[in-house]
Amino acid sequence: HRSLNTPGRTRRRLYAAKVLQAPEPQRSSALALSGQGDGLECRASDAPSRCTRTASAGRCRRAQATQAPGRILSPRRRCVCARHRAPPLRLARGASPRRTRSMRAACALMAATASALRPGVSLGVDLGTSGVRVNVVEATERGVAVLSEASTRWSDADGRRPEVWISALRDTLRNCDAAAVARVSTVAVSGTSASTLLLDGAGRVARPAMMYADPVGGDAGARALEIIKARAPAEHAATKSATSALAKLLTWAQEAPFADGDAAAHQADYVAAALAAGVADERLGDGFVLCSDWHNSLKMGYDIAALEWPAWILEGCLPDVGAPPSALERLRVIRPGAACDRRVTAAAAAAWGLPEGAAVVGGTTDSIAAFVACSTDADAGVVSLAPGNAVTSLGSTTALKLVSETRVDDAITGVYSHRFDDAWLVGGASNAGCRVLRHFDFTEAELADLSPGLDADATNGAGIYPLVNEGERFPVNDAAKQPRLPARNDLYRREILHELLVGISDVEARGYRALADRGATPLVSVATAGGGAKNPDWRAQRSRMLGVPVVEASNGDAAFGAAVLGLRG
Repeated sequence: HRSLNTPGRTRRRLYAAKVLQAPEPQRSSALALSGQGDGLECRASDAPSRCTRTASAGRCRRAQATQAPGRILSPRRRCVCARHRAPPLRLARGASPRRTRSMRAACALMAATASALRPGVSLGVDLGTSGVRVNVVEATERGVAVLSEASTRWSDADGRRPEVWISALRDTLRNCDAAAVARVSTVAVSGTSASTLLLDGAGRVARPAMMYADPVGGDAGARALEIIKARAPAEHAATKSATSALAKLLTWAQEAPFADGDAAAHQADYVAAALAAGVADERLGDGFVLCSDWHNSLKMGYDIAALEWPAWILEGCLPDVGAPPSALERLRVIRPGAACDRRVTAAAAAAWGLPEGAAVVGGTTDSIAAFVACSTDADAGVVSLAPGNAVTSLGSTTALKLVSETRVDDAITGVYSHRFDDAWLVGGASNAGCRVLRHFDFTEAELADLSPGLDADATNGAGIYPLVNEGERFPVNDAAKQPRLPARNDLYRREILHELLVGISDVEARGYRALADRGATPLVSVATAGGGAKNPDWRAQRSRMLGVPVVEASNGDAAFGAAVLGLRG
């Protein structure tokens, strides 16, 4: 009810009326039976801060136990912990108790699908395929505002080098408003999914980074995939791709033995550690804290239901290649946005311009950061998750994320599910995307000049599959997938551009069909982030192909989403 720009009493009545006129809500994924008596479990955060409501007693208690997502409860039996309790309502003059109960029900429904941001200033860092972006974002009772932002681009070759990530981020922060950066209390980092490196005990990079789309190869890569196929549960699709982080780790272990103290890390983990501890001579500062998050760790095999590194990896895959379990156990995993003991040191504060003691919280992947950005109501200061809503990130690659009440994992199509609080973000990431436009040397001016006039009814009759290199992850998981591109002809630049755009649309449509065919919540609407979001003719064509509304998000910047994640806590 606080999200409407109307006086309090009218606002509550309007929101209650809006909700009560809607169809009976479907079961929410926010709650599940614990399997013990009539207790209700609320998995709002990490295991140490779980709350469990005993239905008969009507009280909350904190519990340490880890429970896997289970059977869904109806919205009427909601948890009453502080995280999910609806805001208190005062009885309006002349209002009946029955109407007040209706308003309470409306607010309870809102609380289950939206979470308010904490007041404060947060720095969001997004390491993308083409560069780094930062946003300094402030949340107040009046909403969310961007105080400062900056970016630095890099080439494909430079984007593979950890030292470039650090130097580019340092330059980018220097281009931000120093006064805004000095007010930062939390920092969150998003990176490309499955971009992986190995660190030694001193915080140096022990193996060159393998990026998100790099497949493992050779005999070592083939054996790594065979081990994963034999050891991983059938539903664990995220690790079975040749580009998964786990496949990269197992391949490295076969190529050369791990030294004592070596530990796996993701791109976002490394940069977050550098922000907290500093970097000198390409070595993380003393006392660096290596910590990952649910989202980045999924493709390394982390169990997002039990919230632990699973035995099939620690006692199976790693011993199979002669690697110690400590290579993963040193990488602690926390909830995205959650605080840990990773704080900005005095040395790091001097290097980055950040306040000493600022918390560097659990991060996320670039596509989920974009999802958070698209799902943020800046005026209300809340992040909303509604089943059926989706975000397509149209950047160098094409990433799909759909809020689903059902978890879906399928290795054949590259579909996997991320855990976001108590919802599932179901989707996948295709190697096909707007990168192909650079491959055809389209300039920004050409894109603006040639895009208008794209036929909204156009279909992919030419069978274009707009990959730049061999290999696809989603909607088909095929390391040998070949590009299919139009012939180059400078006389037909407009036609070639339109064919490429429709080809990307077709990949997107295939992706959402793959999710629906495997039981995900039906698609209701799509918000778009990334450079491709700004093309209205393309949005119209995509909407026709998908059969649902497609809109440009008010803010789809992944750096903004990372900052918002830090404010959610």
